[in-house]
Amino acid sequence: MDCDPGTVDFTHEVLPLIQSNCAMSGCHVGVNAPDGVRLTNYPQIIQHVKAGKPDQSHLYESIVSTGGHRMPPAPMSPLSQALKDLIRLWIAQGALETNCNNAGCDTLAQASWAQVSNVFNAQCVGCHQAAGASGNVRLDDYAEAVYAVNSRGLASTLHGTNGAPLMPPNGGTSACDVAIIERWIRTGTPQ
Repeated sequence: MDCDPGTVDFTHEVLPLIQSNCAMSGCHVGVNAPDGVRLTNYPQIIQHVKAGKPDQSHLYESIVSTGGHRMPPAPMSPLSQALKDLIRLWIAQGALETNCNNAGCDTLAQASWAQVSNVFNAQCVGCHQAAGASGNVRLDDYAEAVYAVNSRGLASTLHGTNGAPLMPPNGGTSACDVAIIERWIRTGTPQ
């Protein structure tokens, strides 16, 4: 589907963000999810959202909480303000199951750490940050991400090749985001 400019893309922006930061092993996935709250797909996520009303949505309240109910919980880092704002905007726009076909995907722009960091923050950092980084791979820091490229086979995980598991494990990264990361790697991982 083609979306109007400014429309938040659930499939390529919101879902990977929630899956990476909420629906990971030991958290809001599977039959043992805390309080039975599973957040692995749209039907499960929308149960915790009041469309058009972010401030009345349990999902949004959880990610902006500063107390003991903050999600993701410590020692994980809280979501950045930009990611909180994205969730808020998606809910305000009606919390629709949009799939915008990577509208606005620019795979030809000059590669930069800023672009790649945005992808990592939305889709990977939930599992790959300083606090208990999965597989001892960190993607929350430029030097650590470069190390993952050069020594940990990061490029292979984008496609699940060379014996590497496909990451993220919930279905991989969008073609647009893969192209952005691959361009960054090809051009020497510029900062």
